[in-house]
Amino acid sequence: GNGYATNSTDCVQCGAGTWSGEGSTECTRCVTGTYSTEAGAGSEDTCSKCPQGTWSAQEGSPTPGSCQKCPAGSWGGATGLGGHEECTKCPAGKWSAQEGATSDGVCSMCLAGTWNGENGSISTTNCLDCAPGTWSSTLGSSEQSRCTACPTGTWSTAWGAAAESTCQECRAGTFQPAVGQANISVCIHCEPGKYSTLTGVDECAACPAGTWTDEFEVTACKICPAGKWSYSSGARLESNCMSCSGSSCLAEGSAQVT
Repeated sequence: GNGYATNSTDCVQCGAGTWSGEGSTECTRCVTGTYSTEAGAGSEDTCSKCPQGTWSAQEGSPTPGSCQKCPAGSWGGATGLGGHEECTKCPAGKWSAQEGATSDGVCSMCLAGTWNGENGSISTTNCLDCAPGTWSSTLGSSEQSRCTACPTGTWSTAWGAAAESTCQECRAGTFQPAVGQANISVCIHCEPGKYSTLTGVDECAACPAGTWTDEFEVTACKICPAGKWSYSSGARLESNCMSCSGSSCLAEGSAQVT
């Protein structure tokens, strides 16, 4: 005891990394997460804990060199950690390239326009871009669902978009009824009998009574000439404009006869 072990004939001093208390006949190893440089130690109190940000899985360590740094993507806020798995991983949505960190302040948030669903990430490259047709202004997103779809009437080819302003509006004369579109080719031409004067719409309007169009992608419908009228909306042919007489037919674009 008191720093010594006994064999059949002699007392043998306990080596560094071990200790022996009063009445003990064997040297006991310092536990994982600790070390001792002192030979002949008579108490476990001589086993020093590895400092914050480090760990050691070695029993009976005689040197602080056995304390290894917590790996990148993690941190160790407590002393005496007995394995790298006891280092706390940066949560999803964050990352850290630093080894031996002692607090979660080392974990950086993924940038807006990106997300990361894994714990313990070690690089900003682990933060994945929101796909084209989506965007996110949130820092530290941990789910792809935080990437918001561009609204109807718009599209975006950008990866990692951080603002809705990256969503481009479909031009006048076209429409787009779906969200999250990734290419201008999804903008659909207004068909004959319909038009759109505005950009970024989710449907085209029918040509009002008294007008018509036989073309695709128009921003204004053609007007029935004076002396003709049309009572129906969505007219596709000029022949929908019918001849008439009376004062109400004197004007272009007549929609009724009186």
